[in-house]
Amino acid sequence: MRRIFTNLGVSRSVILGCLCIALVMMSGMIQAAHSHPSGQPDHDCSLCIAVHSVAQGSAPMVLHVTSRPVGSLVMARSISRPRRAVHFRLSSRPPPSAHSLLA
Repeated sequence: MRRIFTNLGVSRSVILGCLCIALVMMSGMIQAAHSHPSGQPDHDCSLCIAVHSVAQGSAPMVLHVTSRPVGSLVMARSISRPRRAVHFRLSSRPPPSAHSLLA
């Protein structure tokens, strides 16, 4: 099985992603087509309970953040020699000319 997928160039993450998409679509179709003979939601059906449950509201959390000033432990070093600037001197190979590409 592993050999077939490596020959096709399909990675595990692509297969897992397709599987997840298929499961989400399948669960959506099941929820849309779900019904009971009486036409009323059944109290013993887990799908009916999940659909008709409401998310509970909660009070917002307040976090008290404090900070302390931090001093440096080591003195900053001074640079004894000046830094050299790096320049590109155009010493790389130039692009090929147009007439060499046509040959």
